[in-house]
Amino acid sequence: MAASAYQEDAYAVTSLAVPQSALRWNVVDDRLGTGWTPETREGFDGEDGDADPSQGERGAKGGGEGGERERKRQVAYFGVFDGHGGHETSRYLASSLPGLIESSTASEIPRVIDSYRELGGYLKRYRGGPLDRFRIDSEGYLEWKGIALDELAVLAFLKADAHVVHDTDSFPKSGSTATVAFLHSLDLPYSHPYYASALLSLTVAHLGDTTALLASSNSGRARRLTQAHHADSRTESERLRTSGTGIITDSFGESRWGGVVANTRAIGDREFKPVGVIGEPEIYKRVLRGPEWSFLLLCSDGVTDSLSDQEIVDLVRGQSDPSAAAKKIVSFAEDVGAEDNLTCVVVPLPGWGRMGGLDTTSSMREYRMRNASGASGRQKRM
Repeated sequence: MAASAYQEDAYAVTSLAVPQSALRWNVVDDRLGTGWTPETREGFDGEDGDADPSQGERGAKGGGEGGERERKRQVAYFGVFDGHGGHETSRYLASSLPGLIESSTASEIPRVIDSYRELGGYLKRYRGGPLDRFRIDSEGYLEWKGIALDELAVLAFLKADAHVVHDTDSFPKSGSTATVAFLHSLDLPYSHPYYASALLSLTVAHLGDTTALLASSNSGRARRLTQAHHADSRTESERLRTSGTGIITDSFGESRWGGVVANTRAIGDREFKPVGVIGEPEIYKRVLRGPEWSFLLLCSDGVTDSLSDQEIVDLVRGQSDPSAAAKKIVSFAEDVGAEDNLTCVVVPLPGWGRMGGLDTTSSMREYRMRNASGASGRQKRM
């Protein structure tokens, strides 16, 4: 992990205790990736002797998630949060979002969505996105088919957003992006940590313009997993087109929603909730063959505004320590003039240290260093 000096960014690295059923539901879809064989899935599904999740379940009246003694499993958790308008929201997310994910249950969903709608404007029509399938029937039962890890993440994001929006004293005007990643082994009998697994599950929950990317250990190529939630992106412009607010391009050529907002998804930013700035993350899920991937990287837009994805990956080549690799990325971004907040987390995967391919950006980086004009970003902040 690495970050520049004063800033509104924050990051978190921890482990979560997540119900076995939430992990099972998260990977039950065969389309998540290659290598997820029926035999492996059968072993994963049946570890606790539970029913096949594809058969569905029905929650108890008022909502229930199954037995209280259900086995929980450890999941590695990594997050980067880029604050704006103050550091309060990003620091709150770094410290509190893991606990919200662990403590969230399906029974909370109707109440949380109803509370979110009360913010008005665009959100009056909000149905919960991926949580819309959790409904209260005519008899007062919460109908569900098991809540998955990615749905727990969405629920926790919405709870965090509602907390920030309603607590005007602690969070007067601040907001934050968020990109969090969950990793856990799919190897049987679950004895391997994620960084030594032949097969592992990766789930990313993301909003705003922080970034998650993977580096291939075979080719050395960068693969971005997330897209920036800006007003000029196709998916966001389609989502927002009925809100009655438009895009204005500022003097720097950047698109702003309503002439002000850069990120159309964020935690906080209460004054812009009525025009469509939501705290619902976009979800990305993959099953990875561990040795095929060298590392996962999360970073703030100060890094990606200064460096291409491939430059970021190539800077990690030859590094034996992930923390040193993250510091190298931040240092290079500062040296070539980055002035925004800079935060980077490098997560080693089973292919760590075995990156193939060529360093295709070496000459470009040398050129940029030679031609960096004036004081570096680091010097300007001193």
